Amino acid sequence: MRRTACVLVLLVLIGVAATGQESEAAAVWAGRWDGQLHLAQGQMPFSLRITLGGALLDLPSAQLYGYPSATAQVSGDSVALSFAFGGGMMTLAGQSVDGRVEGSFRQGDGPDAPGGTFFMTRSETQPDSSTLWTATAPDGARLAGTLLVPAGAVPAATRPPLVILHAGLGAADRDGNNYNVPGKNDALRLLAEDLLARGVATYRYDKRGSGESSWLVKREEDMSLEAWIHDMAAVAKELSESGCYSGIWLLGLNDGALVAVSAANECIIAGTKVAGTIVACASADGTLDAFRKAVRQAPDDQRAEGEAIIAALLAGHQVESPSSYYAAAFRPSFQPYLIEAFKRDIETELALWNGPCLLIQGDMDMQATLADFMALGAARPGATTIMVPRMNHVLKDVSQDVEENHAAFSDPSYRVSDILVGAIVEFVSNP
Repeated sequence: MRRTACVLVLLVLIGVAATGQESEAAAVWAGRWDGQLHLAQGQMPFSLRITLGGALLDLPSAQLYGYPSATAQVSGDSVALSFAFGGGMMTLAGQSVDGRVEGSFRQGDGPDAPGGTFFMTRSETQPDSSTLWTATAPDGARLAGTLLVPAGAVPAATRPPLVILHAGLGAADRDGNNYNVPGKNDALRLLAEDLLARGVATYRYDKRGSGESSWLVKREEDMSLEAWIHDMAAVAKELSESGCYSGIWLLGLNDGALVAVSAANECIIAGTKVAGTIVACASADGTLDAFRKAVRQAPDDQRAEGEAIIAALLAGHQVESPSSYYAAAFRPSFQPYLIEAFKRDIETELALWNGPCLLIQGDMDMQATLADFMALGAARPGATTIMVPRMNHVLKDVSQDVEENHAAFSDPSYRVSDILVGAIVEFVSNP
């Protein structure tokens, strides 16, 4: 796995500035660290991935992976991190001596908060630097990602197709993992590796609010569907202009399909050539459909308010004080996102897209249904469609056992469907 020579080089607070001495110190600390928390009841293994933006915490015994720091401060020989868990804060502070970091941690804010000591050392397993590539968003933000290109993919006569992968909405990262879901599935990492083995290049990146881009979304009010779409279009443009690939394909998993197809439409308007789109395990219902359905199912005396709030958001107006019944669903901090999301619909975007399109559904998918699959096909007549046997909502090959289906969402040992991989390879290799 390597990059081709022609390629140029929710919700938390930003902790480390990316300039000056702090940036230099962060670069020294950057990478993966493994260690132990010493608790009263025993030891707890942990790992940290320190980046220029902050740190991502893994607690395997708690099935927690990629949890972003609230603050991060580093110097030449010291590190101080904090993580917001519910209403409390976990803080760690340590010093580095001969490569071993030792220090203390506290679970809570008060002077009597429980805590203990910890140590960590730089992990022997670090990301392969030859596959790391950072894309530039329209506003100049940097989106860290992984670029896998088949070996020997030069000269130009042997340029491979490249698929840009989008993991979906929320905090799902480049590998398809979401720290709000216990465990990790690594669906997009596994898909990318299997495509690489069959001659297809991929780029997967941490969108705003996920992974190493977590700190680009400082508050819930900053979460933006339009930003995700514009970012993916910019990634496609940057990689298309490199001239390294026979074609650029955009794949969206689950609700990421809306981002992928919308970005493809944006690319066409801007003059960026996109070879095709791939929609994997997506629902035909958009955000507006889901909220309208929820309001219809509300108690009779609550429906009118819900309908009025939706109407206001559709008109671009926020509602300051929804009732307690709608306080969570229509919280003011979430309304800016809803105003954007209510304007976007996957069926509408598919109808606008006139290029090659592959629609993929798994017959073990318990989230997106056959009705969704048929509706998406009706929205894009002429699309290539495939129903993949034994594949669930996160692309994993599973049996008919419901417990196994659920287990695959949190277990990377379940492989992605080989039938799926073959279908994508054929689609992007023979446009």
